[in-house]
Amino acid sequence: MDGPDVPVAPMLDMAFQLLTFFVLTYRAAPVEGQFVMNLLPAQPATAMAAAAPADPAASNELPASLRTLPVILRADDAGRLVQVNVSDVDVSNDPAALAQELDRHFQDPDVPFDQTLIKVDPNLRYAELMTIIDAFTNAFIKAKKEPKLSFDELRGDDGG
Repeated sequence: MDGPDVPVAPMLDMAFQLLTFFVLTYRAAPVEGQFVMNLLPAQPATAMAAAAPADPAASNELPASLRTLPVILRADDAGRLVQVNVSDVDVSNDPAALAQELDRHFQDPDVPFDQTLIKVDPNLRYAELMTIIDAFTNAFIKAKKEPKLSFDELRGDDGG
């Protein structure tokens, strides 16, 4: 061999030192929680003009519209959350106030809410939305209910 003599042993030492450093300093990311999301269909499942069934089954089950807590989230032009409307009541953007309002709805045995429809302003930042989702998930867990969240885009003609 006529080429330069390259010492391989020091290179292997350095590679193993780097490997040891990364193995010893690695911290695994915390496991993310999961929640169930039910998205609304684009159109109603039943036609409003259709005739009612001749023999409706007797049931104590409330319709989904009465069990769904309506929530509207509005944002300013910069994407910051400016208004939270829970069941036609304006709630402060303060997380403690939102948690108190959600506890009032989900922990009351006379209130049948077991799912939530969140209408979101399209300008709202994702981080702001995730804060609200965390608040709802925590409220469902405190009420010992399965988190059921549905989302819809807020349009200009929506109330709130």
